[in-house]
Amino acid sequence: MVKEDQKPKMAGHVGTITSVNALISKVFQQPKGDLADRLNSRVTVCVLAVSSAMLLSSHFFGDPITCWTPAQFTKQWVDFVNQYCFVHGTYFVPLDEQLSFENDERHKITIQYYQWVPYVLALQAFLFYFPRFVWKALISYSGYDLAGAVKYVDAFWNSIKNDNANFKARIAAFEGRPSVYIWDGIRLARKKRSKDMALFYTLSTILQAINAWIQWYILNAMLGSPHYTFWGPSLLTDLVRGNDWQTTGHFPRIVHCDFNRRRPASVQMDTVLCVLTLNIYYEKLFVFLWFWLQFVAIVSTINCIKWLYSLCSSTKAQQMVEGYLSTAPMRSKVTADQFLDTLGPDGLFVLEQMALNVGDIPTSYLTISMRNISPDWEELDPRKRYAEALEAGEEERTPFKRPDYS
Repeated sequence: MVKEDQKPKMAGHVGTITSVNALISKVFQQPKGDLADRLNSRVTVCVLAVSSAMLLSSHFFGDPITCWTPAQFTKQWVDFVNQYCFVHGTYFVPLDEQLSFENDERHKITIQYYQWVPYVLALQAFLFYFPRFVWKALISYSGYDLAGAVKYVDAFWNSIKNDNANFKARIAAFEGRPSVYIWDGIRLARKKRSKDMALFYTLSTILQAINAWIQWYILNAMLGSPHYTFWGPSLLTDLVRGNDWQTTGHFPRIVHCDFNRRRPASVQMDTVLCVLTLNIYYEKLFVFLWFWLQFVAIVSTINCIKWLYSLCSSTKAQQMVEGYLSTAPMRSKVTADQFLDTLGPDGLFVLEQMALNVGDIPTSYLTISMRNISPDWEELDPRKRYAEALEAGEEERTPFKRPDYS
């Protein structure tokens, strides 16, 4: 039965766990993205969020700290000492060493991270999702609903891929719905800022890489060791060699806590031993997270460099589209170069994202069908059309008219 004084605490923890669950459900509703995007905004967010929820629940439903108090202490005093030491923090001194009378010497190795770990992990989960949030805001500013387009094509592909239809029938099916949907979206987005979609995505990858390195640094600094600069490999080495926490002081299970008891005429300081049971799990979790976040940061940096290169040169994306077009069952009146000109940098970026999120097979159907119907959606610059008319000597016979995009 929950005590009355524990209900506000329970409500706060339950609210935090609910928020974490909502974040996880939101993460899996978004497009997958490339490898770095999946590692950052899906896998890492889920690992951190689940770890935070589990550890936070143990703070309420379990005993995160148990202090050894004198026998004359009443239950109220025992509860007070446990709560005080948990909130105020503890310090580590090896059990075979004598406690110093100097306060600074006693508190040389303080344990300040213990009660904050679940909240720090929850904050890191939100920060790893933040670049995805920025990307969604930027793509919305560009005027193109990329997430909606990816979901539409994916749902359409799932509805027809199991049908006993041949290649041409599937191309015809894509020409009837997804291709029209994608072309319409590109046409409307070009009235806004769709040409900047690749730039916006590159900016989000830069933010993603910077955020990953910052989070790795925060993790390294939060549990800073007086002995090691980068405690991940060093701590792993200690575990392999069998160096005990009583010697190294890393994630100690037994610590000390000082508290004052006020008397009518004096203040008495007492020192008790406390058991930090969660440090058994923190040790393994943070060793894993140290290497995992470093791996994510490296992958994010490589991905950022790749997209910076892609922003400067679209050769690789063009080769991808040409490869899809080479699988067409018959030759089209529209050449690959003409289709790429009509597609433009924004359309090329959309197909590249389709390949990342949906896969090569449905993207190849989409690419071929978009080329087949591209003459109906070809949007040349009006000044270019007028120049073509001048070159043909038709300015007198066919005066220039504004193109009808409806």
